[in-house]
Amino acid sequence: MKTYHSIDFGKFLAMLGIVYIHAQAFASVQLAAGFDGEQLDIILKVLARFSVPFFFIASGFLFTMKTNSNDRAFGYFLSYTKKLLLLYVTWFIVYAVYDYAKIAWESGGMVNQQTEDYVGGLLTKEFFVYGVSNTQYHLWFLPALIWATIILYCFMRMQAVSLLLVISFALHLFGLTGQGYSLLYDIPFNTRDPFFFGLFYVALGSFLALKHEKAEILASRVSGVIYMSAIPFLLFLQLMERNWTMEHLGGIHEEYFLSTIPLSLLIFAALMKFRTIGEATHYNRIGRNTIGIFVIHPLIISVTHLCLAAAGLEWWKEHLLYGLLFFPFVYFSSYFIYRLIQLGKQRLYRFVKIPLIGRERNLRSWFR
Repeated sequence: MKTYHSIDFGKFLAMLGIVYIHAQAFASVQLAAGFDGEQLDIILKVLARFSVPFFFIASGFLFTMKTNSNDRAFGYFLSYTKKLLLLYVTWFIVYAVYDYAKIAWESGGMVNQQTEDYVGGLLTKEFFVYGVSNTQYHLWFLPALIWATIILYCFMRMQAVSLLLVISFALHLFGLTGQGYSLLYDIPFNTRDPFFFGLFYVALGSFLALKHEKAEILASRVSGVIYMSAIPFLLFLQLMERNWTMEHLGGIHEEYFLSTIPLSLLIFAALMKFRTIGEATHYNRIGRNTIGIFVIHPLIISVTHLCLAAAGLEWWKEHLLYGLLFFPFVYFSSYFIYRLIQLGKQRLYRFVKIPLIGRERNLRSWFR
């Protein structure tokens, strides 16, 4: 299987965008007269909106590449979805315990109306599609990816990924009316989900993987100057589209836009052209561990905010240094904590495995 080191570099950049969207570092910062931190925060969040689509594209691309190069495709599919499901359930439990403790602390009791309402709202149908609110709001990405991967694999078996791309594109366009284009048709449910959002980008990544040789040739024909010009232009266009849909059309959400489609595709094409970018660098090393940053970073944000409130330092959020330092602090602390967790798991595995191997050898010698 051909290696695209640049995808790890893209993950590093895209996760920067996701962490910033959730950190909202400049939201309360006081800036120059006539331009406050909230306006800057909106601009930066819109510019980072390509991040989640990029991860969906990369997931579909890598899943398809590995599936097609694997003699046991179904086994790889089961292993892949099982890992995603285990990751989702594990971190759902972690955040459920954290949120319960947080609500109990803030409400002054382990058992009261607030904690009962929280527990009662955990395991609903939302869990299987959208995830749950509170601190685990970001986990919606995992069930979305699981459902999209299951659907993709079924279409791959039927050799109909092109058909899936067309269907998912139509669903995605319809889903936009549940976001910024709600003036056209107000959908009564959330369309930031596996079917109206994630499926299209996963199918797009899979299609690129199936045609990766032709796609790489086409991407290579585009000069670096065009990429360097077109990507900033599309970022600016996305910002203008956000302003138009939210301020003039009365959109209810600013999750994704029409211009996000060519923007995400062009970024991925650039990474296919420059597929060795970031090879053997710290950026790519971090990029390979972005799943850890993803699952942990809202916990870091929440704990930090609680500590600031407990210490009476919430005024710090209005300082420019907070806006400049909080976002990188969340990003890199999430990475290092994830690496510590992985190191702890490896040591625990060795601690358990070695005695088991020793006992197994003793049993074998006893039965000889």
